[in-house]
Amino acid sequence: MKRKPDWLQSKGYMHITPSLSMERNWEDYYHKITSKKYMETYAFFPLIHRILSDRKYKKPDPKKHHIKAGKSRAHSHKKLDGSGTVKTVKQRPLHYASHFDALIYAYYAHELGKKYEAKLKEDPELDKAVLAYRTIPISEENKKGKSNIHFAHEVFEEINKRVDTEGEVAVLAIDLKSFFSTLHHPTLYKIWAYALGEDELPKDHLNVFRSCTNFSYVLYNDLKKKGKRHFDESRLAKIRKTKGFKCFFESNADFRKAIKEGRLPVYKNPFFSDKDEDSKKERIGIPQGLPISAVLANLYLIDFDRTIINDLSRKLGAHYRRYSDDILILCKPAQMKDIDDYVNELIKKFHVKISTEKTERFLFRNMVYNKNGDKRITAIKIIEGDRCVIDSPLNYLGFEFRGYNTLIKSTNIAKYYRRVIEIIKRRSRRVIRLSSHNPTIPRAVYLNQVKKLYNAPIKYANKVENKQVFRRRYSLTIDDRGDFIFDHFDVPIKQQSNYLSYIKRCKRQFGSNSFSRQLKKKKQIIGQAINKHLVRKSW
Repeated sequence: MKRKPDWLQSKGYMHITPSLSMERNWEDYYHKITSKKYMETYAFFPLIHRILSDRKYKKPDPKKHHIKAGKSRAHSHKKLDGSGTVKTVKQRPLHYASHFDALIYAYYAHELGKKYEAKLKEDPELDKAVLAYRTIPISEENKKGKSNIHFAHEVFEEINKRVDTEGEVAVLAIDLKSFFSTLHHPTLYKIWAYALGEDELPKDHLNVFRSCTNFSYVLYNDLKKKGKRHFDESRLAKIRKTKGFKCFFESNADFRKAIKEGRLPVYKNPFFSDKDEDSKKERIGIPQGLPISAVLANLYLIDFDRTIINDLSRKLGAHYRRYSDDILILCKPAQMKDIDDYVNELIKKFHVKISTEKTERFLFRNMVYNKNGDKRITAIKIIEGDRCVIDSPLNYLGFEFRGYNTLIKSTNIAKYYRRVIEIIKRRSRRVIRLSSHNPTIPRAVYLNQVKKLYNAPIKYANKVENKQVFRRRYSLTIDDRGDFIFDHFDVPIKQQSNYLSYIKRCKRQFGSNSFSRQLKKKKQIIGQAINKHLVRKSW
């Protein structure tokens, strides 16, 4: 092997197994992973499980929550039965594989991905319909992959086009419920074998399939210092210094000892199907967070996508797009009810449920918006029956589309501001603590200290005569004599990006300055945060 494959990339997080020395040993890893015989009997390590929480600013449900006068949205709501308060938090359960296991999943994702792409290419309409977790070139000249910006723009342009030609268009926005954690294992096995062109999975693929469906895991919080909210940093530093790698344990024997002594509980796949009267619960689902999870999720619904294309797109002229568990269908208003019922019935064959409370229905048509009688394309959200809300936006891939205008989703803008404020809070606490010990240190938070979020980043790649720029990295390794040495290697500096550069890409793609106006209060919010967390607390 002369060149390291793209799928052979190291992970930066800490796990229960040592971090890998990719620059020195990647060929050894490659030969093991690509050996069918080796993979047939390989024993996978437990995953690390943690839940990422993202608070939501949501409306209360009048059937469940108290509604405060003059306040329609909040981060928490009091229950009607008086049993307490419920926080509006979206939780995303993630599972991380050990470093070597992640490389295995990446390799099999790469191999399955090639088979899956070949199946999609057999039908151009099917190839256009599936958007997520794929590299779709922007154009024949520009081979860079499309992002959610391109996908959203294409859908919104299709809506405008249909309104111009047909007068109005209906939009169905459907969300699949707990998609990854509800995948039916026999169906997944069958479709996995189909992708490989086999009746049964080869032994190496079968071993990977079992690791994805019958997995074990440890909790991220159980790895922290007992009774504390943080890790035993002195122990982790000792491992890095004496062993030369990052890891929660000094060795596999140390890891097994922690399990045997009961200091580290190990759990099995927690996802079960709903129990019927005549059947027992069975394990379902795959962990979200593995390098192979995205490919399996796409592959799982290939027959569903193909059926929609054949029955709705070709026969009825509907426009179908699926981004992971988000489904969008454009059709004629008279077709919307029948198509909604059809999709709800079809998805049952794949043992996946639709989140009915998140399904949204819209009409887009030209409507008068001022006293002069001028018209523009306007979104009309259908609530129940004949009830509707005019000028209520369609939320799709992080954008709010009203027909006449496109904006970044307001919750995403709020999340950006929260990140900036959180950095200012941390900087303020730090400078107050330091200045209390040393009065010569000025109590100030400078904009330069939040530049990663506040300023657009410098783009390094291909800046000097089309030459790639590199940064030198160092790693602690063990030489042939058993001595620790610092090994160095050069890594290419990638084109950097942050939220400000994302805003600029939106402006270019949509040809609108409305995205920049959404951040017009940026300086004001930063100034208020500094005044609150630094100036006032310094008094």
